[in-house]
Amino acid sequence: MIAVSLERYLRKHRQPAVVAASGSLFAVGWAVGYFHDLPRASAALMILAAAVGGYDVAKKAYYTLRSRTVGINTLVTLAAIGAIVIGEYWEAAAVVFLFALGNYLEARTMGKTRSALEELLEMTPDTAVVRRDGETVEVPAREVEEGETVVVKPGTKVPVDGEVVDGESAIDQAPVTGESAPVHKATGDEVYAGTINQEGALEVVATGTGRDTTLERIIRRVEEAQEAQAPTETIIERFAAYYTPAIVVLAAGAYAVTGDAVMALTLLVIGCPGALVIGPPVSIVSAIGSAARSGVLMKGGEHLETAGKIDLVAFDKTGTLTKGEPTVTHVDGFGLDEASVLRYAAIAEKKSEHHLADAILEAAREGLPDDAIATDGGTAVEHPASADAPRTIPDPDEFDVVPGKGVVARHDGRRIVVGNRALLDDRGIEVPDPVGDRVRDLEEAGETAVHVALDGEVVGVVSLGDELRPAAAEVVAALQDAGVRTVMLTGDNDRTARSVAESLEIDDYRAELLPEEKQAAIRSFREDGHVVAMVGDGINDAPSLATADVGIAMGAAGTDTAIETADMALMADDLERIPYAVTLSKATRWNIGENVAIAVGTVVLLLSGVFAGYVHMASGMLVHIGSVLLVILNGMRLLRR
Repeated sequence: MIAVSLERYLRKHRQPAVVAASGSLFAVGWAVGYFHDLPRASAALMILAAAVGGYDVAKKAYYTLRSRTVGINTLVTLAAIGAIVIGEYWEAAAVVFLFALGNYLEARTMGKTRSALEELLEMTPDTAVVRRDGETVEVPAREVEEGETVVVKPGTKVPVDGEVVDGESAIDQAPVTGESAPVHKATGDEVYAGTINQEGALEVVATGTGRDTTLERIIRRVEEAQEAQAPTETIIERFAAYYTPAIVVLAAGAYAVTGDAVMALTLLVIGCPGALVIGPPVSIVSAIGSAARSGVLMKGGEHLETAGKIDLVAFDKTGTLTKGEPTVTHVDGFGLDEASVLRYAAIAEKKSEHHLADAILEAAREGLPDDAIATDGGTAVEHPASADAPRTIPDPDEFDVVPGKGVVARHDGRRIVVGNRALLDDRGIEVPDPVGDRVRDLEEAGETAVHVALDGEVVGVVSLGDELRPAAAEVVAALQDAGVRTVMLTGDNDRTARSVAESLEIDDYRAELLPEEKQAAIRSFREDGHVVAMVGDGINDAPSLATADVGIAMGAAGTDTAIETADMALMADDLERIPYAVTLSKATRWNIGENVAIAVGTVVLLLSGVFAGYVHMASGMLVHIGSVLLVILNGMRLLRR
């Protein structure tokens, strides 16, 4: 039983066990030779130390050679065998032991760079309390089915994605969205698996379970991103494929010219490109893990490196710079009372999926405050808010969407046109001067004015306001301080766009753009030599996000499409994550450059030391290992950002 347990332990901890055994044999061999003057016994122990420590190294070298690749394991194996052949037993054992020790320390340290992923995995709940057949039962979280009601007690993790149907509480969403403050949740709100219920009990109807939760999608995304190679990694690996055989040729040439076997073997040892090959991946993995902890998902190293070059950020306006919660602020009637204007607008918009349609429908059903009523001088009728219950809005008999302009509908034999000035011009509808003046005033105040026409005549204007996000101005300023130009792209009218751009001090704006025109604007920025990031909601702005060098999707939590397709996904609607992501990306590029410089500088110094006679096999391997650990530790600094 003890033997079986020992075997399992050694199998699980093979690498440290091999390092310990090789190191012990090396130490005993040195002591026997130095203190007891037993050279043969010392040589035997040194050879055994090299064999124990070098077995796995030689096996890897054999398999890489079979695939016609000369790697670092091949160089170390050749150096160790060569040292034994020429009688340099101490050098052989030292090189193999130090290499094995370096590999172990490298693996341990590299494991810490993936700590963010481990933290995400630990956040995955194991069990869930579910209501079944009138009773609450505890089951494995992966066995909960969609539509089942899950009970989430205070202090426990939410085991599924779902919708709250009873109770209210504060939820710590930091594991998913990176938000530092708990978020209040009540009936109708979404919750995500892995988040922590802090206060009251909740009942949640499951909408995503098992591997179909937002947390699981984040974990898969981080895993894929950390495995994906960045351009720098690819270039260095290609370089190493030629560099390593070149070192073998250099060592053979040095021996042919000088006849110095020790020098030739030392060249094999110190020429290992370990630090050069491992430096960029450490930086990439650390940065991706750090970003994930802060609620920013990177698609991979390529996009992370590209983000480090961003010099222009284009923002969509609605839902990005603004909260995306428009409300009707004024209704103006021109020859028609405002209640009728609003009702006709709501009928026309009832089947629309545009974000302004919901605001118009809600206002028509629930009513407006008295200060939102305005007429052309006639008498304002009783406001619908005075009604005892929300009003019913009938469906239009005919309905047609004109992308980027508005809607055209027919109801009770009357044609209703609701939209911007361009739509009215297309339909040959004239806009009276009083209407035009009123629209101009509203738009200059930063509101969106929607014309309402009935049977070819403008009868009213509905204006909507969307509050700017509190952090918008600060984010724009932070990007500008980092040397990044800011641009706003919107389908809204020029006056409203100008008002928003001026209030946020954005460098430039483009207004009255159709979706394809936004895409064309992004393309033109790139053609001008800019590295462009586009920030949008990940769905409506999909073409522009795909065209940009880096597409950044806002509020991706619970949105499968954004998590899977965006180059960079912000899990929360937090604009402040954008400067963070750009700064992190720039820091990562700089960190990669530092690691490459450390690796190349170390090899150059060692090669110079070998030819000058100051560097030998063991000391060269020690310095090589030090350079590898140094680039790993340097890359890990990104975990603290």
